[in-house]
Order: sequence, then structure tokens, then C-alpha cells
Amino acid sequence: MSRLPTRTDAATPFSRRGFLVASGAAGVAFGFSQLLASIDPAVPGSIPAPATGPVFEPTTWFGIDAAGIVTVNIIRAEMGQHVGTALARILADELEADWDKVRIVHVDSDPKWGLMVTGGSWSVWQTFPVFSQAGAAGRIALIEAGAKLLGAKPATCTAKGGAVHSGGRSISYGDIAKSGTVARQFTPDELKALPIKPVKDRRLIGRETHSLDIDTKTNGTATYGIDAKVPNMVYARPKLPPTRNGSKVVSVDDAAAKKVKGYLRYLVLDDPSDTVPGWVMVVATSYYAALRATDLLNVTWTVGPGADMSEQTLQDHARALVAKADGGVQLDIADDDSTPNFTAAAASTIEQIYTTATVLHFQLEPLNALAFEKDGVFEIHTGNQWQSLILPTLAKALGVPETKVVLRSYLLGGGFGRRLNGDYIVPAALAAKALGRPVKMVLTREDDARFDSVRSPSVQRLRMQFDGSGQIQAMEHHACAGWPTQVIAGPTLLAKTKAGGQYDPFAIAGADHWYDVGHQTVRAIANDLANATFRPGWLRSVGPGWTNWALESFIDEAAHHTKTDPVAFRLKLLTGKGRNAGSAPNAVGGALRQA
Repeated sequence: MSRLPTRTDAATPFSRRGFLVASGAAGVAFGFSQLLASIDPAVPGSIPAPATGPVFEPTTWFGIDAAGIVTVNIIRAEMGQHVGTALARILADELEADWDKVRIVHVDSDPKWGLMVTGGSWSVWQTFPVFSQAGAAGRIALIEAGAKLLGAKPATCTAKGGAVHSGGRSISYGDIAKSGTVARQFTPDELKALPIKPVKDRRLIGRETHSLDIDTKTNGTATYGIDAKVPNMVYARPKLPPTRNGSKVVSVDDAAAKKVKGYLRYLVLDDPSDTVPGWVMVVATSYYAALRATDLLNVTWTVGPGADMSEQTLQDHARALVAKADGGVQLDIADDDSTPNFTAAAASTIEQIYTTATVLHFQLEPLNALAFEKDGVFEIHTGNQWQSLILPTLAKALGVPETKVVLRSYLLGGGFGRRLNGDYIVPAALAAKALGRPVKMVLTREDDARFDSVRSPSVQRLRMQFDGSGQIQAMEHHACAGWPTQVIAGPTLLAKTKAGGQYDPFAIAGADHWYDVGHQTVRAIANDLANATFRPGWLRSVGPGWTNWALESFIDEAAHHTKTDPVAFRLKLLTGKGRNAGSAPNAVGGALRQA
């Protein structure tokens, strides 16, 4: 029952982007051809087929070649959720394209794509209006150009099945693209005013269609980050320090590692970004050699903070923070700023403490990255969920401008939020810079677990007050955990209250629920000890897994306390009044939609 952020709150790269409708050749990004800067997950090896003849590129987001192939550019990471198919279907439906001629490519990190992030279940929600407008713009331009080529008036023409029709005649999108005569530009205001299909006219959305990349995923020919290879590549595995932060290498003894066939050397990484302090990379001619040599390498560190940290210590610290009345940030959800007095005369009060433990992502494909420098540009081959976040860090680590770093995104063998944090790319890039040759780093399952950006342990206290008739008078929810957005993304992406307090929305979302519980108080508390000990990460659900679990468990407790059926108890609280009434465009109907 989490509340979605508004579209204006959720950063989007599309709002001010104009759409140029004109035919032309494929562009070039970062000195790499479009063919090499993107992957097509639907073909073995993932190398996109070259376009046939002239390419009509109505917008940044798709193009149509002379064979009528519609290529949709996808900036979202594919990790098993078929996001490419979902987004292409939005555009193709509005474009009236022939689905059998639709292809998708996952693009590189060229700045022209804007914000590149895949998380929070935002992909379809954020992309739908943009791709609908793009498809509509293309359809209108094609109808106008097709009408001219057919010698007909646009008003007498319709688009369907990848062709423009007028009377008994038609011309395919491919032939229109081949003519090279289409030119049209839409302003942002014109785009917003474009007619979008009514739901009843949709031919692809909500209908069964063949997933564009399902064949390669199931027959074993799809290419994941772990499959990436280039000539002259060496393999690397890290010797991880005892702590996530602050460890420093004192000495390294590779006498035993030298006995491993294929072992080349070790590297003590110098990381200006402080992403991987104390890391030692073991380099070898094969991955097996890198595995064996790493196990035999003897490294002495000056240990950073948190070496003796335990789960119990983190939980105890969180409990202490929750008990302090003056800590944390109170969210703007109450009708007034007063604090409910739970010691006042009330018929009854219930209270519960809920705790969750540290959780690993444990995605199927271990973290990996291939990095090399070519013509002054660092090229990174990997699967990643938030390219825009890691690019500045990579640039700082490498000592180059962001324009000198490009990420080529591969399919992800699972993400669950782990690959939102691109920290694993940094050591591969630093090793490639130091060696002057391509480096492929692959973490073992053990390395992956130790280096994980785990979901933080949490402690939550919930209280509810009832009057004599069993009606809820007040409720409070205090949640303490590590804040991933604060640690990984920085303060600029934290949410703000009206009073200026900053908090991590992904550590408290769900506590600001849709139930009518009288005077409601929600307080978000950062576990500073967790933040300093490891890098808390986002994991799966749209918000933290702990808040909704604690909330709904507590609602069950409240229903039991009042001797009410749990479902009936909930339905009674979904009044849809006041702040729970909802608002357009994301929460029309508010709490009544839940009921």
C-alpha cells in the first residue's frame, strides 16, 4: 500500500526533449557506431543487424528502415522482466506497427538518453507517456508522408499493420522510409496535444504477444555480462579486505600465487573515488588461474571500521535510536504537528516491535565487468541498473571526464536491486587503466555475498490507541534502518519534508499508508552505524520490504485486539477521506481503490 511518487517528483529524462521527425542515417555515440554501442537481445550474440537502406528516425526512441523494421531503443535494464517487450509494445501500438517487424536494442550510456535507471517498478510507468507520444508522432508523420506518396489527402488515410492505407491502396512504412521524404518536427506542447489511442483501439497492449527476446533467453544464445569477451583480455578476481570501508593494504605476499599456471600479477588499487578501498586485484590469463591465485595470495591490511560488527550490535543500536524521541525525520502526513499523547486516558493501547535481519540479493549471475580503454575512451561491458549513477563515480575513479566513459549494457542474470549500485564496475576499470589492456573481473559467489550492498537490518516500533468504542484515535510508526539512497546516491536524491528534513523514501515507503487511523505519525530514522559499516542497498519491492510487513502484521494485531475480522477491519479503515482521497494522475480514487 505504498504511495507512488508523482511524475514530477520522479526524475525523468523525457519532459523537455523535442521530437525531430526526419529521415537520416543512424547516429554515432562516443566514437562507437550505433551497431556496436547497443545490443539486440533477440539474436544470438546480441549484435544488432545493420539497417536496410535509409532509416526514418521520427524520434530518439525508434527508427524504421527501408525493410520496414522498427527498431526501438531501450534504456532500461533487462533482467528477466521482459522490459524491452513491454516498452516496445507501448510505442508499436501507438505507431500501428507490424509486431513481427519490431526489434529492440539496449543502448549505451550516451547522455542523449537522459536518466538511465531501472528500479522501483518505474520503467513502464515513466515511459508510457513518452513512448505513446513518440509512437503517435511517428504515426502522424507517416500518414502525412504516405498520403503524399499515394496522392491522397491525409484525412482519408489510416495507419494499420505497418502501412498507410487510403481506399483500396496502401504503402508500407518501409517504402515510406525508403523514399527519404519525411520531415516533421513537434514541439513539446504539440506532443502533449497529440491524439493518443483510446483503450478500445489498442492492438498490442494488454494482448498476448510474443516476447521479443524470449527465444534467446530460453535456447542459451542470449549474451549476459558474464559472457562478454574481447581480444587480449585478462581475467581478474579481487582479494577482498576485511571491511567495506577504510581498509588499507600494508603488505602483499604472492609467493604461493606465483606457483599457479597463468598467474600474472597482483594490483593494489588506487581508487580516488573511495569505492573499493583496500582492494587487491589478482590478474591471470584464465579465470581458473585467477581463482586459485587469489586464494593463495597473502595480504595484510590495516582494518577499517566495522570489522567486529555483528547483527545484534546493529539491531541494538537501531532500538536505541527508535527509543530516542528527538531523532530521525517526521514525515508530512499528519493533519497537524502535534504528537499524540499515548499516556493520556484511552480505553486501550497496543504496541509492537518488529525486526528484520540483513538480507543478501544473491542474484543468479555474480557481479562482473569487462573494462578497457580504446582511443582515449573507457568502455565498460556489464549489466547495470543505474548507469547514470555510476558514471560520475567511474569518471572520478579514472580521473577522466564523464564523456570519456561509456557503458555497454548487457542482459542481467538477475538484479533485485543489487546492480543499482554499480560499485563493482570501478575495480575492473581501475585494473584496466593500470594494466593498459582489457580486464574481465568476475566475482565468485562468496565474493559476491561479502561485497553485497545488503538490505539493511531494521527495527520498527508501532503503536495504536483506541477509544472506548474500539475506534482508532492515533497511530505512530517509527522505522530505523540503513539508508541506501543516502549512502549510495547522496543527499541530493533524499526526500524533503516541509520543514527541510531529509530522509530516504526507500527506507520508509509504505509506512505512509492509506488506512484512516486518526492522528498518524511516521518517523524515518537512519541507522548511522549500518551506514558506516556497509553500503545498504535497495532490494526488490517498491520501497523497503520491512515497512509493509510490519504495518500489515500490526494491522492484524489491531484487528485481533478489537476482535474483528482482519479483512473487515481493513476495509473499514479505507475511507478515502482527507489525505487518503488520492489525486491525479497517480492516485485517482485513493484509498477507495484499495477497497
